[in-house]
Amino acid sequence: MTEKRLYLIRHGHTVWNGPPLRFQGQMDSSLSDAGRSDAVAFGKRMAYQPDRIVSSPALRCRQTVACLFNRPPDVIEPRCIEIGLGWFEGLLATEAAERDPDAVRTWQEAPWQGAPWGGESLADLQQRVVAGVSDIVAGILPNERVFLAVHGGVLRTLICYVNDLPLSHYSDIPMANLTLLELAAEHVIRGGRNIRNVRPDEMI
Repeated sequence: MTEKRLYLIRHGHTVWNGPPLRFQGQMDSSLSDAGRSDAVAFGKRMAYQPDRIVSSPALRCRQTVACLFNRPPDVIEPRCIEIGLGWFEGLLATEAAERDPDAVRTWQEAPWQGAPWGGESLADLQQRVVAGVSDIVAGILPNERVFLAVHGGVLRTLICYVNDLPLSHYSDIPMANLTLLELAAEHVIRGGRNIRNVRPDEMI
């Protein structure tokens, strides 16, 4: 390799992704049957086993790694866990909306404007994610293939940082389950514009 590459993936579909949607945040939820089968099929399309696999501590990410590669993660990176959603966590979206419709509307329509009570802001999420991913990239050895299993919120805030986008673009970034990204860089820098969506067979 001429430069470091880190491959990042959003976890597979979970039982809380719905329908009906239940707010997950940092709480654990398991992959759904469809999420497991999709991840297994996705893994079969990958050209190789990574040398090192890093994961968010969340169960859904660790299960995704097991489905993709039939092994557990080598390293857990706590800074790459999903955004903390405070009092939303564990509630159906409809239940949260009954308690505080304005708070749910703000989170769903303009999440950069404020965090649920007891939760994290997107800026706080981005700061810890960039720090965590920066350390992972710094630790990649020459020719080492490293893979990171994380969350939609983690990936969106990282994309905003690398592409120098304000966090108001957060909700505009498509992020289906099992979205796969390649970050090609010696260092994680704002405005590097060196992150892209890839297919499993495009992994180098």
